[in-house]
Amino acid sequence: MSPSLSSPRIAIIGAGIIGLSCAWELAKRGAHVTLFDSGFYPGRGASWAAAGMLAPAYEAAGEPGAHPRLFDLCLKSAGQWIDMSGAIAAVTKRDVLHSIGPSLAVAQTAEDRMQLAGLAEALNVRKIPFDVLSPGEAVEAEPCLRVGNKGALRLPTDGQVDNRLLVEALIRALESQEQVVFVTGTAPLAIAQGKIVLAGFDHVIFAAGWETASVRVGDATLGDIAPMLRKIEPVAGHMLAFNRLPDGPEMTVRSGALYIVPKAGRLIVGATVEPGETSTRIDSNAINRLEAAAHALCPMLKRATIIEAWRGIRPGTPDHAPMIGALGETGAFVAAGHYRNGILLAPITAQIMADSVLDGKTSELAAAFSPARFAAATA
Repeated sequence: MSPSLSSPRIAIIGAGIIGLSCAWELAKRGAHVTLFDSGFYPGRGASWAAAGMLAPAYEAAGEPGAHPRLFDLCLKSAGQWIDMSGAIAAVTKRDVLHSIGPSLAVAQTAEDRMQLAGLAEALNVRKIPFDVLSPGEAVEAEPCLRVGNKGALRLPTDGQVDNRLLVEALIRALESQEQVVFVTGTAPLAIAQGKIVLAGFDHVIFAAGWETASVRVGDATLGDIAPMLRKIEPVAGHMLAFNRLPDGPEMTVRSGALYIVPKAGRLIVGATVEPGETSTRIDSNAINRLEAAAHALCPMLKRATIIEAWRGIRPGTPDHAPMIGALGETGAFVAAGHYRNGILLAPITAQIMADSVLDGKTSELAAAFSPARFAAATA
């Protein structure tokens, strides 16, 4: 849809994968969009630090305390990725290397086997396809695995996208749209009659990741105005990249919190989980532990060399699920708190935001992720 002078003008605070995806969807529907980001370059936060996994099946069993509908949200978003990656490629002529799957979930210990059994049960209940592999079959499927593995699940629904190529492609796609503007710096937000306002804009969407509650609105922070946003906490994580070996691995391999994700020219290994940490300074001991864990899972990686190491910061929430929707009575909207599923949930988040902001529509699934679910705990 082409924009017109009467098209809504929308400000998005934050230009990570969620802000970029929301801008993409809103612009497609004819809105004028301005992205404000105080970083040196858009998309270089958690979106750049991620591994780009699209893993709805691996979320099926859920962590203790996880939102009961998180899997449903992940699965629906995964189904939208073919259209999204194809549309981006059509506009930019850039391949974001979207792969549908499969991935392997591997057991290394008796405890891991119990976890995989729980995952298999959850997948059966939800009628999600998977294959149970013996230790020998797991090595046959992915020769990088050590012979001493205790079996695996092959997850055909779990793929990946190259998140760095994705971020760059989305930025280029948006820059090609005349109704989209990038602004480096903070937006002069204010409060007027109890509403969050920004001169010249009809709507404001907050998508600033773990820093969303810290965004300044007049003399206050957004967390002062909407205390539920203080539930978004930083969760740092170390990651590393090996050079890509000619003999693999060829598919994403996961074991507990560890994952190895093959990209063009590199292998991503992650990730530590460090709640409350906001520093991006690298701890060499954490990197050494990740390297050792990767070697234990795939001994062939002892021949690989670490070519990059980094520490990103995820936006976590108490139920590991995002806040998406209207921000109370402020008149603004929020899309933040995606924890480790920001890349996976980008398409569905963008759809929910566009439906809500432009059409005033909220589905039953979308309503389950409203920030209002935390309002009582912060009142």
